[in-house]
Amino acid sequence: MSLPERRRSARHRRALAYWAVILGLYVSLAVGASLVPPAWLHMPALFAHLGSVIVGLGAAVVLEFTGLLWIADRRSLGDLRMNERLISIVAWIGILGLLASGAFLHPNLSDPKTIVKMLAVLLVAMNGVAMTRLTDELGRLPAQVPFRSIPRSLKVWCVWSAVVSQTGWWTAVILGMLNTASH
Repeated sequence: MSLPERRRSARHRRALAYWAVILGLYVSLAVGASLVPPAWLHMPALFAHLGSVIVGLGAAVVLEFTGLLWIADRRSLGDLRMNERLISIVAWIGILGLLASGAFLHPNLSDPKTIVKMLAVLLVAMNGVAMTRLTDELGRLPAQVPFRSIPRSLKVWCVWSAVVSQTGWWTAVILGMLNTASH
């Protein structure tokens, strides 16, 4: 397959992934808004939700820390790519776990904190999809290229993606904690 065909195929997969994220969040919120789960289900759903936060945020922290090590010239781009292939799966498991378990926590969609939290989760997931393009671009570079030698636009993209990821994850964590504390 030629490079233009691969890029077109990757764009198509990303478009499907964006729609899957939107649909997944919609279904989670629709179930959460219409279903009042039995009391016995709250604790297992909360446990699954907190576990999903740990898994997803932990994966994001490890991946972005590896990127920081590449920026500091302490790891290679090849190391980052290898970690990304393994860790991105774990991050997606965390996001999927959040959507699935969150549906059974009966989110209060009239609470502004909940809305912002859900937007943060949406941002994290959409950024995860967008990062597949960044990963493709980094995949075209030699494994030993130092961060300082890549094009400026790629540097900005790398840093921006990491900032968006961490901001989204920590916003969701803090607002989730505040929501739990206020109930």
